[in-house]
Amino acid sequence: MEKPGLFIIPENVPAKFYIQHLYPYYIVKKVALSETILDVGFGDGYGAFYLAENAKRVIGVDCEEDNVKIAQNKYKAGNLTFKYSDAANLDLPSDSFDIVCSFQVIEHIREDLLLKFLKEVFRVLKPAGTFFVSTLNREISMKPGQPYKKNPYHEKEFNSAELMNLLRNVFTEVEVYGLNLTMKHRFFQRLKKIGIFNVFPNAINPVGHYYKNISLNDFYLEKGNLKRALDFICLCRKN
Repeated sequence: MEKPGLFIIPENVPAKFYIQHLYPYYIVKKVALSETILDVGFGDGYGAFYLAENAKRVIGVDCEEDNVKIAQNKYKAGNLTFKYSDAANLDLPSDSFDIVCSFQVIEHIREDLLLKFLKEVFRVLKPAGTFFVSTLNREISMKPGQPYKKNPYHEKEFNSAELMNLLRNVFTEVEVYGLNLTMKHRFFQRLKKIGIFNVFPNAINPVGHYYKNISLNDFYLEKGNLKRALDFICLCRKN
């Protein structure tokens, strides 16, 4: 299975990787009943389609025209629209969305455009609207004593303090949470690394069975201890 650089295609990646990226959408979906939502940088479109199950209306925008065509053909719902738009110059009216979300996108935006992007999000949000944003935790990928090389597809990777400081340039109310593995998940991750079950056939391999059936319940959010988080999920409110 491939691990893509720019966006994921659910059927082409390991279940753990997909569920990890679906989790922020799961958080939004729980509060999305009858809301109007903008998904910035939808990639293949799976997340916007997932939100459309609960939301009043979902518009997904992406700066790649090919992604728009892919999503339009793959995901269809009466309250779901995919369109082309630059994240730093949204072709959308002001004060028009209850929720804006942008997951695993901010690290792909040029540093000189980050504030412009956030100001555009702020502009299109309704008063009292919420911006949900996620990105990887740079610190979890750093190995002690070794030089760190960021993903070649990324413009800027963040630790929690850097991300908080950036978001507070535009939003006065910002909460940062860490996405973590449950204890059970960590246990099976350790077993996988040790490899003691690799000799077992797939039908009776407990590690393989666990990862094949992994779900949203195998992750959780925590507000503290951000250094060990896999990803950051942030809530920014427009006051």
